[in-house]
Amino acid sequence: MSWDIKSLAQSLVCKVFTTVRLLTAGGNSSILVSTKNNNKKETPMKRIIFAASMLLLALTQSALAETRMGIYYQINVNDPAAVVAALEKYRNSSTGKKSTAVVTLSQMLSNGTNPATHSLSVSYASSAEMDAARALNQGSKDWATLQGAMRKSATQVSQTMFRLTNITAGSSDVITSANPVTRFILMNVEDPASYAAAWTKMMSSRESNLPSNVFQTMGNGTAATTHGVAISANNMAEMTALFEENQNNPAWAEFLRSVKDIRTVEDDSFVIQLKSWGS
Repeated sequence: MSWDIKSLAQSLVCKVFTTVRLLTAGGNSSILVSTKNNNKKETPMKRIIFAASMLLLALTQSALAETRMGIYYQINVNDPAAVVAALEKYRNSSTGKKSTAVVTLSQMLSNGTNPATHSLSVSYASSAEMDAARALNQGSKDWATLQGAMRKSATQVSQTMFRLTNITAGSSDVITSANPVTRFILMNVEDPASYAAAWTKMMSSRESNLPSNVFQTMGNGTAATTHGVAISANNMAEMTALFEENQNNPAWAEFLRSVKDIRTVEDDSFVIQLKSWGS
């Protein structure tokens, strides 16, 4: 069972108990349910079980649906203009025009001792789409030209395959800047279900509507990371405001206490988007 479904099930349990408290408040032990064929009283628990079953079915179907995935590259760039030009040339080529990948080039703002100066995210709507892109590029002169240009202007520091989960908060609609800022926190999570439940609870308490999501990491060599969180804002001013909101939110302190023994932060970086291709 994927951790998406586990966390959603935990969230469902919380909703059920909340509903129980609401229905039984003030000594109300039954509710009137009107049906097409008859009118009769049912216990709150029967009503809750039915509603919970319908909600669990919807959540499970959503969780099982394949989510976006791709590869995140950290690179050390010696000629940023050449990198942009190479990517532009490929996307405008006959091969590149057929590509369905969303490619995002970002510059590192802060990443500790990591030698990477930029990052490159290449994502697809599904694993099948990723396979199709690989087949499209195989033997392509346009792809070979891009690879040659990238080798001259950048050195790869790391690469990580990622898969988005259905665990999100906020709305991407609030990001209107062409150069948004994103904070990536890569972690080693020992108990994904408990972390997801704690994260979801904490995020539901905040006032900010800035988008954030949890993702899984795979194929990252010897790196200890298993998951990550991406938080985006239009600029650093908004990102700083979110940080200050968290510091003043008791739910944030509770979240840190609840996950301190089940997750270890392995990498923390801020990037600013320079250019994106695809949608």
